[in-house]
Amino acid sequence: MISNDTKFFLLINLFFFIMILLFGEKIYSNIINQLYIFFIPIIWPGIAHGSLDILTATRKKLIRNSFTKFIFLILYLMIPLVFFLTWQIYPNYAFTIFLILSLMHFGISDKLNSKNFMVANEILLRSCIIISLPLILHNEQTLKIFYFLNISQDYGIFLTEIFQYLVYTIIPLFMLYTTNSLMKKEYGHFIDIIILLFCFFYFEPLLSFLIYFCFLHSVRHLVNEKKLLKLTNKKLLLNTIPMTLIVLSLLFFLISLYFYIPNSMKTLFINNVIISLFCLTISHVILINFIKDK
Repeated sequence: MISNDTKFFLLINLFFFIMILLFGEKIYSNIINQLYIFFIPIIWPGIAHGSLDILTATRKKLIRNSFTKFIFLILYLMIPLVFFLTWQIYPNYAFTIFLILSLMHFGISDKLNSKNFMVANEILLRSCIIISLPLILHNEQTLKIFYFLNISQDYGIFLTEIFQYLVYTIIPLFMLYTTNSLMKKEYGHFIDIIILLFCFFYFEPLLSFLIYFCFLHSVRHLVNEKKLLKLTNKKLLLNTIPMTLIVLSLLFFLISLYFYIPNSMKTLFINNVIISLFCLTISHVILINFIKDK
């Protein structure tokens, strides 16, 4: 059986496949064009998929009353702040931790298997696809993104060398995953991985990640949390609105501020805004994947 989120991910990939065939040169010519296309999906369901974290923390019994809610919010904001400051001083180390935590988060959160051995296999497979394929197949574009995040050139070359070997692990991991899925007639699992492979193989790095992040990872997280929190579609939407409005307000403020910043500072400003957004995800990752239900 193919899940609805997998079907949705398939349709989105087909849509962008056609878009690239027709308008690929224009879309790829400018990163801003890609961000314009994804402006709404980045907000919802992208950033909005973390807006249920207070409810999730309550479900995990981290929040029991107003005081524990206050403590949770302080820690939730302090962790990204400390991580941001660390990134400014030790960008290579901070980026490495961010990369490892993100890949674990994507693998764990998006997995479809439930048995221990195949869970580990699937997490590794998904993680390797998401980072190895862009870094090896689109090395120059991927490294540009890394360098924009203050990663040193030497470290970028080092990562390329590491993943030149790790990319080959996709083959045995995929073969094992495929064999298990077909033997158990879990065709939806097999199709899900095939679409993920296509996404990161065919599209350039930023586009492939935005397609994946907005239309598979975020959607699947919202669907999973909806079930765990026992929310109706209406309640799910209503609970994401406050955070979405806050993010929109902040974005409009930053965009307005951008026009008053001297040209010499604009690149640094955008750089720090993007790093800040990445750092904000650390608390979400820790909550979702490293704090067990009680």
